[in-house]
Amino acid sequence: MSGHTKFKPKELWGKTMPFVWAKLMLRLVAILIGAIILGISIWIFTINAAVGFFAVVIGLSMAVGIYSFIVNIFGYAIRVGHVAVLAETIKTGKLPENQLVYGKDKVVSKIGTAAAFFALNRLVDRGVQELQRGLGSIAGMLGGLPGMGGAVKIGQKILGKALKYVDECCLGWIFYNYDKEQSATKGAIDGIVIYVQNWKPILGNAVKTTFMAMAATLGIGLVLVLVFVGLLGFLGGGVWGVLAFFLGLMVAMAVKRAFIDSWVMIRMLSTYMDVAPGTQIRFDVYGALSGQSRAFKKLCGMAQDEISAAPTRSAAPAPSKPVFCGECGASNVPGAGFCGECGAKV
Repeated sequence: MSGHTKFKPKELWGKTMPFVWAKLMLRLVAILIGAIILGISIWIFTINAAVGFFAVVIGLSMAVGIYSFIVNIFGYAIRVGHVAVLAETIKTGKLPENQLVYGKDKVVSKIGTAAAFFALNRLVDRGVQELQRGLGSIAGMLGGLPGMGGAVKIGQKILGKALKYVDECCLGWIFYNYDKEQSATKGAIDGIVIYVQNWKPILGNAVKTTFMAMAATLGIGLVLVLVFVGLLGFLGGGVWGVLAFFLGLMVAMAVKRAFIDSWVMIRMLSTYMDVAPGTQIRFDVYGALSGQSRAFKKLCGMAQDEISAAPTRSAAPAPSKPVFCGECGASNVPGAGFCGECGAKV
């Protein structure tokens, strides 16, 4: 432990509960809107099957579309705000007074717009997925060995859980270094490199967290599904009973996303923040990751462009000579901070 994390994950989870409830309420509202639309469609179907069939198809499409829009757009804003508050609390040991307002203001002031942050986060996600596919292909070859199939599947599950929260950790690192003159893009690629360099403690935490989360999800899912199965029997089956059953599944998923996923994210972020502040970044990792992921290489290029443009913004004279990398000898544009070929600092 580096001493940077004052609160345990359970305490952080309890202290930032307003975000957990906000996530749950948002999903429940989205489910309710979708259920009303689909309910009207089913009601039309019970009156006129021919017309109702098209009404159900249209209603189902609308319900899914509205749910996805609400959860992906507004849910994303809540999630980023939650990470901003967690990073501040971990760094200072103090919880911001109005968490929801603080999270919103922090995102807007650091990034400019939530849309820009969303685009950056998507690029980070894509880079992590590319890295995971590369690791998954190696694990797949091991799965062909006798007796290794089951172990490899478990390992891939744990790896997926560990990598699933890389973006939250990167966002947390951006907010942790909020006061430094560092772009969000540079913070994101540094965050990924720090994550990779500290894979051992992070993966160890992911193992424990994965099994606990799976047990909790199973328990909550069984309880909620049984409740709605009882409702299904009360309604006497039919289309209304089926609708009740699927609503039960959706509510169970909403509870899981709000409570369990938030708890898992906090555990992963806490482990990350324990090791990140004291990590000495190895610049050769930039080149290695760039070779594995085109998205990560693009992020490095974006960060390099931002660093190169910085003297222009400050009205300082721009360097006119190319910069040569001390690691690989490649020529880089004047003012470059990192090598475009190997990722080393120049």
